[in-house]
Amino acid sequence: MQSLRAVRSAFAVATACALLAAGAPAAAQTRAPNAPNAPAGGPAAKTQGPAERIAAVVNDEVISLSDVHARIRLALLNAGVQDSAETRQRLTPQVLRQLVDERLQLQEAKRLGVSIPSKEIDEAIGRIAEQNRMGRPQLEALLKAQNVPLSTLREQVRALLSWQRVMQRRIRQEVVIGDEEIDAVMQRIKANIGKPEYLVAEIFLAVDSPDQDEEVRRNAERLVEEVRRGGNFAALARQFSQSAGAASGGDMGWVRTGELNAELDKTLSTMRAGQLSSPVRTATGYHVLLVRDQRPFGSNASTAPPPAPPPRPRPQPKPDLAKAKVNMKQIVIPAPSKEELKAVQAQAEKLRKSIKSCTDFDEKARAMGIPESGDMGTLRVKDLAPGLQQLAVGIPLGQPSPVLMSPGGAVILIVCKRNVPMIEPPPEAEPQPVAAPAPPPIDPKDIKMPPREEIERDLINERADLLARRYLRDLRRTAFVEIRN
Repeated sequence: MQSLRAVRSAFAVATACALLAAGAPAAAQTRAPNAPNAPAGGPAAKTQGPAERIAAVVNDEVISLSDVHARIRLALLNAGVQDSAETRQRLTPQVLRQLVDERLQLQEAKRLGVSIPSKEIDEAIGRIAEQNRMGRPQLEALLKAQNVPLSTLREQVRALLSWQRVMQRRIRQEVVIGDEEIDAVMQRIKANIGKPEYLVAEIFLAVDSPDQDEEVRRNAERLVEEVRRGGNFAALARQFSQSAGAASGGDMGWVRTGELNAELDKTLSTMRAGQLSSPVRTATGYHVLLVRDQRPFGSNASTAPPPAPPPRPRPQPKPDLAKAKVNMKQIVIPAPSKEELKAVQAQAEKLRKSIKSCTDFDEKARAMGIPESGDMGTLRVKDLAPGLQQLAVGIPLGQPSPVLMSPGGAVILIVCKRNVPMIEPPPEAEPQPVAAPAPPPIDPKDIKMPPREEIERDLINERADLLARRYLRDLRRTAFVEIRN
């Protein structure tokens, strides 16, 4: 069934759990400026010890440097990117911004009298463990192994659930969807039949004021670089995106022409399945788009090309034995009788191991005092016995060959110079890309329209997402936030 793109609400309970189940990092602890260190259990807790370095001040609370480091460690684990000083440096600005936002959300929840019982937080952590197919002890062990205190995860859950409650209050008061809006969406769905639609995921970073533009753009570019280095797009979206679909890895579902703003529409029209965009600036911030698939709207057939077959091994050049020449030397150790062959072979093996170069070989050949030993001159490889041809062109220069045994004794060879022309393989035809099969024609009568309730739900989610962004933007603008280097 064709429907509106799936927009998941950032304030839904399932969304909060999905975000955490996907490995969302723990939130920073809060403490008042000039107060003793607050342990991970929360702002009210007291502890002894030297003062900890401050990374940021948010109104009358602080974010410590250890909070930032713990979040970065978990971000690296979730995103599957290499842990290095360079990567941590690239992620630090966005991690710190996210911690500031969470602190603002918790402060707003406190102002409105919203609190989350400990039992509800424990239940959410239990769901995290279940969704990751592990027990609570295993989850705690995993966090401990990554040097992330469990108490920071509890604070993250508290922030998510608190903001959810705050947004639910605002939505009941401010989000109303009229019948004419639903009718307009249904008309747009009908008009888009047969036009391209894209299965899209996004990372969105908001720009609240012009002086933030450069910083946010750099953060978006860092995330693009992490993905191109092999980082997991969905994990980075869960970690850093500020869109409603962040909890589901940035998933926007199937998006049709005209559903997004002009800048994003234009970018999508130039992309193919599997492509990642550079940061795209819109009126609200920067978007990074990943096109997972593409098809005509109304068709279930993907237009993405089928997976390419594994590359065939490229033919390698072969030595031209007819033209190859080598300068070869030999040491011959005769065996007077069959009974002495084993002893001669052992003697030859010991001698071979002692040879380190062609000069060394010459000296040992002269010391043997056997006329057959010594320099054999420059030989044409094609004149050698078939069994020796590959050996002559294959053994490393200046290194003795394996001991060659015959009824008459043992022979050790060495190649000191070699001229071997190569026969290049014929050029191969470039494989032609295999196009995806053309989808069957779409009959509008076969398109089943989504129910009005589904359209209304999606519109509410979209409106709520916009409302949540504006709410958080207003909190940032009125807050005192100081970032300390």
